[in-house]
Amino acid sequence: MKHRPIWIAAALLLAACSPQTYSLYLDVRQPSSSGVDLSRKTIAIAYMDGLNGVDSLFDRSAASAIARNLEADYFGGEELVGLYRVPSTDTVSVELMRSLVMETGGDVVFLLSSQLGEVNLESNQPVSQPSSPDSAYLCTASVPVKTKLSVYDSMGNDEVRHFKGSTVVRPQVYNNGIATEVGLKALSLRGVSPEAENVGQRVSTHFLSNWKRETFTLYYFDDNDAWIQALAHAETGEFSKAIDIWGKLLKNSKRAKKQACACYNMAMAFYLLEDIALANDWLDQCDKLENVSLSQGLRKRIQMHLEK
Repeated sequence: MKHRPIWIAAALLLAACSPQTYSLYLDVRQPSSSGVDLSRKTIAIAYMDGLNGVDSLFDRSAASAIARNLEADYFGGEELVGLYRVPSTDTVSVELMRSLVMETGGDVVFLLSSQLGEVNLESNQPVSQPSSPDSAYLCTASVPVKTKLSVYDSMGNDEVRHFKGSTVVRPQVYNNGIATEVGLKALSLRGVSPEAENVGQRVSTHFLSNWKRETFTLYYFDDNDAWIQALAHAETGEFSKAIDIWGKLLKNSKRAKKQACACYNMAMAFYLLEDIALANDWLDQCDKLENVSLSQGLRKRIQMHLEK
């Protein structure tokens, strides 16, 4: 049996006790193309009670579509975006939006107002197999729509941001073929509301998250499988389970280096969970125990997050 030289055995023992690094590649949520950051904030959407019922109905449908898209993106589909109706006004001020924050409890408040223009009749064609006399013809019309969306973030700058847009919707309504032009226009105007869903969908895309692939580095040691298990949980996004393991490793480890690495890993996990306060606390604990090379990089990330 061959014996290893003492210096080789000592080197292997040192390697086993030295921290190794493991890189996670994760898609990180970024602010929307509008520049409005909605992550970890409560959201409320209000729409104006227009001068006529058609405008109000259109805005309600559009606001509902915006709410569903934001819920799908930021809340995993849970119905957590409140929908509210407010009196119509020509001026949307900071004071008005502040009051909506107080009334709705939303960190970020959207206020939607649309104006429907003159109906233009394009065609009124007979239906080949009508189901009833009132559906013997299909009228196609076009209606211009101007939309204004005001946004106030109570956790950001004390200002109202306005987003304006215009489009043309083309409602199709069934009729008996003998309705007057005025009657067809009124019927077409009432048929605009279903088209509001598409308008709301398009508006909401400007406020959905952008995603960026980033690299995050964690520590582990080869002499304990628990470190590897924690990495496996982190790899699948189960950060709470990883934190539990690192917490036990911190408690059971006697070496300051291992304790510091466990603290750093927990700080990184809380940062990824967007709990910045706890991330800071654990990183402070890490630095008190022992200097680790990755600490400053994470501290810079936390600082950049706080400065957003």
